[in-house]
Amino acid sequence: MGEIPTMGSVPVQVKICGLTTPQQAQAVVACGVQAIGVIAVAGSPRWVPPYVSQAIWTAVQERDACVERVLVVADGDDVHLDAYLGAQDNRQRPTTLQLHGQEQPERCRQLIQRWGLPIWKAHRIGSPEDLRTAQQRQDGAAARLFDAHVPRQLGGTGQQLPLTWLGGQRFSGPWWLAGGLGPEDVAATLQQLTTMGVRPDGVDASSRLEHAPGRKDLRRCAAFVEAVRGAGV
Repeated sequence: MGEIPTMGSVPVQVKICGLTTPQQAQAVVACGVQAIGVIAVAGSPRWVPPYVSQAIWTAVQERDACVERVLVVADGDDVHLDAYLGAQDNRQRPTTLQLHGQEQPERCRQLIQRWGLPIWKAHRIGSPEDLRTAQQRQDGAAARLFDAHVPRQLGGTGQQLPLTWLGGQRFSGPWWLAGGLGPEDVAATLQQLTTMGVRPDGVDASSRLEHAPGRKDLRRCAAFVEAVRGAGV
């Protein structure tokens, strides 16, 4: 895995989401990311069935066992999650569960206990108050992911949060910035946040790194990783 980039003393990790084939996933891992995401939300153009997700996890494990394997779900019931998480071979399972729906704190804790996996709770932010509310949740999340709120869409919209909303926030734990990030602007985004005294633990990208939904442009993926690495220079 590539060297984790830093801004000052704080590592900035890279997650590329919406991988749809094992070959694509291995190529993205080779770009030097620290996490990859697979979508298990029906209706998403990046959705994959359970057997494909298992093949992707195996491919990632073979390429670099240190890369986080993040399964993205939204309000999935136990039957749905069993199909994606029930493999006996750990190489066919994710290492992290990202919850992108309306999961309440009790449901988050239930999932942690049932599967023994850390969860990242995604929040669709429509105002600075939404950020403050998210920070107050007691749901056991190991990290939070902040994405722009777009009506009737759970993610992958290409829309970015107003960065001014992040200024002055007190983040209670690790957090990721998502939404509308690409190789052309991620370094400037991180540098602007630094001047505001705010530093994410990681950045998450998907739609702006694609030829089409679910088809990653590997040149843009590599350029994105390089831009993050260079952001602190």
